[in-house]
Amino acid sequence: MKLSVLWVGKTRDRRIEALTAEYVGRIERYCRTEIRQIREEPREAAMTAAERTAREGRKILEALRPGEYAVALDEKGRAMSSTEFSGFLERALEGHPSGVVLMVGGPFGLSEEVKESAAERVSLSRMTLTHETARLIALEQVYRAFTILRGGKYHH
Repeated sequence: MKLSVLWVGKTRDRRIEALTAEYVGRIERYCRTEIRQIREEPREAAMTAAERTAREGRKILEALRPGEYAVALDEKGRAMSSTEFSGFLERALEGHPSGVVLMVGGPFGLSEEVKESAAERVSLSRMTLTHETARLIALEQVYRAFTILRGGKYHH
């Protein structure tokens, strides 16, 4: 089993970066885990948010590997409880030997092209989250999913 998390930009907040590393380490007890970063587009005054997101989206699509099961993390995606997500993740990982990739957009989210190309869209929350916070929440939920599947005490 292989899980990748593909996101746009570097994590600037050192506290979030430390927690991210903590959850990646925890997840690696259960499956191979890889973080892949796409370079964030520079903030140019002449570039709209849509243009910036489209450019970043093309980079995301180029970074996808053949056979990966791509999941777009999007506030308008399918909402699941942690238990439902654990079942979803288990089926996705078992059904796709090339791996599963969770895609997290930059400050303006994922481009429509990326969302449309995804096999599934999943919502972490109906609320808007910063992209750095979304990354951390995604990793925490992945870890929680594995503990649910293995009967660990982390979930309750």
